Amino acid sequence: MTSTSNIGQEFKEKLALKYSAVGLYHDKSKPLDALELKKPGQGCVMPFIFQSAKGKTFAFSENTMGFACSAFYFGYKDWIFPGIENFLSCGPFPGRECERFVKNPELTKKYLEGIRMENKTEGYTILKPLENFTQDEIPEVVIFFANADQLSALSFLAYYDAPEREDRVITRFASACAASVMMPLQHALKNEDKAVWGMHDISARAKLPADLMTFALPFNFLRKIHESLNESFLSTHQWEVIRQRIMKGDEEK
Repeated sequence: MTSTSNIGQEFKEKLALKYSAVGLYHDKSKPLDALELKKPGQGCVMPFIFQSAKGKTFAFSENTMGFACSAFYFGYKDWIFPGIENFLSCGPFPGRECERFVKNPELTKKYLEGIRMENKTEGYTILKPLENFTQDEIPEVVIFFANADQLSALSFLAYYDAPEREDRVITRFASACAASVMMPLQHALKNEDKAVWGMHDISARAKLPADLMTFALPFNFLRKIHESLNESFLSTHQWEVIRQRIMKGDEEK
């Protein structure tokens, strides 16, 4: 069986990824080389996940999480904060501009109650590049940071052995960390072959490069995709033309 590290290297090479795919797993202890926030509430976690795609290892826990929303979407909290249903919609929420992502508070509350994790997360949530995983470490979820060409490739790969399906790749209203962590984790727990296309979150997009979005999926699903990698369209001249375009674009930046 191909190692996690080699799977990460192969996807990076064949898709001409500028950034490594990030593996996420849970453990009772924190890796010695992991970076960690010193206290809760220190901002959006997406820039830290992105830093993992650049080579760093991060560990999050109940007591060292980012914003309250991240603690909720990582499964450490049962709710975000009082009035979140107002803040995400049209208010009222004194002292802050409401985000107006959902038509009204009632719809927002119903949505949040429907997506939250069933079981509370324990210990550490650890994120690091797939290439840095050892033989004994297995990710639960993998997060790609990809441009339009790479997203197209990942989507087609997800449907390679099931072109008749309508739900192999899903995209929906979700915060950036819900789309990259919570939802793919839920699919992993149900052993579902589904990927989540994310980073539509207006409040988080300004924190990452404009051309990148996320594609997150259970590692077991990625393993299945990897089995067909060499026989897929990635071996064709058509893809090589696009791959060269990606590489040329990165060189010009």
